[in-house]
Amino acid sequence: MTPKPKSKAGKNKEQSGRRPAALLGLDFATSGVKAVHFKRIKDRITLVAADILPPSGPDETMKPVYSKTMAAYYAALCATMEDVTIRVFSEIIPDDENVEALVRGKLNASNDYRVGTQVLSRGRNKRESSILGVSVPEKTIQHYLSLFANGAPAPHSLEVSGLAAFSAFLFSRGRQTENQTVCLIESGARCTYAAFMHNNQFQLINRFECGGELLQRHVQQMLGVDREMACEILSGGSVDLTAPVRQAMGPFLKQLSIYREFVERQCKSSVSAVYLSGGLSASPYWKSAVRDVLSFAPEEWSPFEKIDILPNAFPEHLKGQESRFAAAAGAALAGMEES
Repeated sequence: MTPKPKSKAGKNKEQSGRRPAALLGLDFATSGVKAVHFKRIKDRITLVAADILPPSGPDETMKPVYSKTMAAYYAALCATMEDVTIRVFSEIIPDDENVEALVRGKLNASNDYRVGTQVLSRGRNKRESSILGVSVPEKTIQHYLSLFANGAPAPHSLEVSGLAAFSAFLFSRGRQTENQTVCLIESGARCTYAAFMHNNQFQLINRFECGGELLQRHVQQMLGVDREMACEILSGGSVDLTAPVRQAMGPFLKQLSIYREFVERQCKSSVSAVYLSGGLSASPYWKSAVRDVLSFAPEEWSPFEKIDILPNAFPEHLKGQESRFAAAAGAALAGMEES
């Protein structure tokens, strides 16, 4: 089974141990709630509806309102959460070791945090294992679960949006990258996730507090334009914004270069490709900045590449923006693929 970087913060007990025939994937992002509805039709995962709903902030008390085509019994949730820690580390795991307790200690997570773990590769004979650990504030988890406390859909799972997007990548492109060292970047409005994989195993994952909103503000200040014009300029490539983008995203780009060198030395393998998803992935300036740092032209990918799509399931006005649905799709796919 292809490893999925999941952090299951909550799971409906009735769903444990079996695959649902349909799932609503919801990504609670800053720019809006990305929604995808998957059904298993003739043993094929099929997209029956997709949309971007109005934003649902941390103070929201009602679940998102969506059309009848999105109706489902269960929802796989993911969100851009604050105060989240994500780390891949190596550690010897004794046979009787409580992995969750081990990860909690490594992440310095107190009892008011929920910890998610996944052993990426297990070492034998007292050799180190590779572990993915995630910590999320318990109050954040309870907020999202409370939105679905009554009626359908019931929450099937909850995970960090960046990790959900990486799950979707493994589903869509895992066979293509199983013998490669690659970089994945999921960029949203307020934060960006970067990961490096070697033979489809995660070597390093980190989250950065920078994204589309930071670039928009920087462009507004540099050019003296409003937010709408800044967004249009960033997406169109009509004005040379190379310097402003590199200045705004400088710390992230510098760290990305360091990560690449570290992973290549550790794995004794060169990074051969870079894949982008999220709201920033369509920006020519973002692509150019990443290309200059990693020496590869990054590729924008769609989470629906290996999924059947019913007629009119994906809105016409959102075509070309499929990568924005990577996290929502990944959350749902993780639930439908696990046994």
